[in-house]
Amino acid sequence: MKTNVIFALGAGIILASCGSIKPEPPSNMNQTLAIKELPVVTSNLDIPIEVNMVPFINMADSKVDKSFKGSDKPCEGLRYEYKLDRAPFRYQGLGLGKIGLGLDLKYAAKGEYCAACIGGSCAVPAPGFDIGYSEPMKRVKVEIQSNLKIKNDYRIQSQTEIKEIKPLDPVKVIFGYDVTDLLLKQAQPFIKDAMKSVDQEIGKLDLKPYIKPAFDELQKEIYIDQVGYLSLQPKELAISDLNFDKNILKFNVGIKATPAIKSTSWGSVVKPMPNLSTYKPSGGFEVVTDLKMDFDSLSKQVMSMVKGQKFEAGKNFIFVDDLKLFAAQERLGVEVKFSGSKKGVIFLTGKPVFDSEKNVVHVEDLQFDLSTKNILLKSAKWLLNETIRKKMQDAMTMDLTPQINDAKKAMNASLNQQLSNGIALKGNLNTLKVTDIQILQKELFVRAQLKGKMSVSMK
Repeated sequence: MKTNVIFALGAGIILASCGSIKPEPPSNMNQTLAIKELPVVTSNLDIPIEVNMVPFINMADSKVDKSFKGSDKPCEGLRYEYKLDRAPFRYQGLGLGKIGLGLDLKYAAKGEYCAACIGGSCAVPAPGFDIGYSEPMKRVKVEIQSNLKIKNDYRIQSQTEIKEIKPLDPVKVIFGYDVTDLLLKQAQPFIKDAMKSVDQEIGKLDLKPYIKPAFDELQKEIYIDQVGYLSLQPKELAISDLNFDKNILKFNVGIKATPAIKSTSWGSVVKPMPNLSTYKPSGGFEVVTDLKMDFDSLSKQVMSMVKGQKFEAGKNFIFVDDLKLFAAQERLGVEVKFSGSKKGVIFLTGKPVFDSEKNVVHVEDLQFDLSTKNILLKSAKWLLNETIRKKMQDAMTMDLTPQINDAKKAMNASLNQQLSNGIALKGNLNTLKVTDIQILQKELFVRAQLKGKMSVSMK
């Protein structure tokens, strides 16, 4: 009786072992290759900036005398004294690189004419004249133009010149002298001092304080939900041509950046502003990132495709009870628990390929692992049937559309936000292209290239 029980137990163990397939896991299970470095891509960002020029013109105006007096009293000839009064500067932007300044002058002169002089005294009666003292002062309109350009140290260089001097109340010739012309020549030093003051004050205009807050802010990383940390990594700065519109100086700051996204914080340090380089208009925004597709969610997606399917080979069949994805170096592994004519576990590996039109990853060249194949050849050769392998390969399809759409949505939300210091991002990534797939231990890295537009506004 005891012998029979032992025999029955032994037979049960043998039968059970014959019915259950348990190969060794693949030798490269959970092994991965080194992660490829993110490629460096260059983007150009534009920051429009406006500066009110009135304070600088007012400062120049305050340093130029409001009135100017002088005289010329030779013994013989025209003897006179004069005064010049001016109104505040008139300012007007003249478009690209130019500003116009107006000087409204008023002048008066009085004196006499000595036809002959003997011994230091006039020998004949000297008739006198009075212009603008006992009557309204005469008017002259002076137009000045400043040509400006930006230097590589962020300061503005100004070169001012007289464009027009136009008497509005010309005085007739007196004693053979054109008094208006004579006095305007006397006023030349006064006008040149005004131009010099304008150049000096505009030369004090340093654009760096207007740009630095934006440059510092753009060096900070930007967290993107479900994606990682975006670092714009600004490298070069440039300034467009200066445009003067009425009282406002307008220009664009061009930032050459190499944006990239990592799953962990960059911990970057704010760097000082570089000298200016040549300006190029924005050519669009581009960034490369790795989107994480974890194996657990992908396994559930594949499992939903095979659940309930009957994989048949003649009179034999199996059902998939559970399925797990794993890394197998450059290939994607799948562990399949099954039941049916046989039960147990099998291991397969395949090459993941991305279909950009459908946003799906499917597996090509799905093959049984060597350890699995050796056991099946001995105990369940029918499982190696090409129909079962092909049907299982067709089921290994993972739709990444939800994850890609979520990534685009999160990116666009992060590129449209208010930062500190009155700086706001405005962007739109309209293209997401998968360029590569990498396999890690717990996830699939889908390398994506995102393109669109991005700008920065500053108050």
